[in-house]
Amino acid sequence: MELKNIKETKNLVFDRKEVEATIISESSPSNKEAAVLISKKLSVPEEAVKIKGIYGKFGVKEFKVKANVYKSGEGKSNIERKTKKEIEGEKKEAEAAKKEKENKE
Repeated sequence: MELKNIKETKNLVFDRKEVEATIISESSPSNKEAAVLISKKLSVPEEAVKIKGIYGKFGVKEFKVKANVYKSGEGKSNIERKTKKEIEGEKKEAEAAKKEKENKE
């Protein structure tokens, strides 16, 4: 998986960078994989990257990725709304941690 053609636009109102990039990959990258690539390339924490969309075409190994990059994870959490999937994932993680704690006792 390789990241190419990064186009950055600064948004001073929300204090973020709006990024459009191209990822070359055999299969469609997940949001997590795209966030890791962008965070490494721009030297920001992974929590500070919000993937807005991954777009591909049939038969082509290039995928366009649109993302918002903040200075920190706190900046992202103050502005971006969490999706239903993210909220459910956090609940499951909290329940799993609670069960582990009970099992240890």
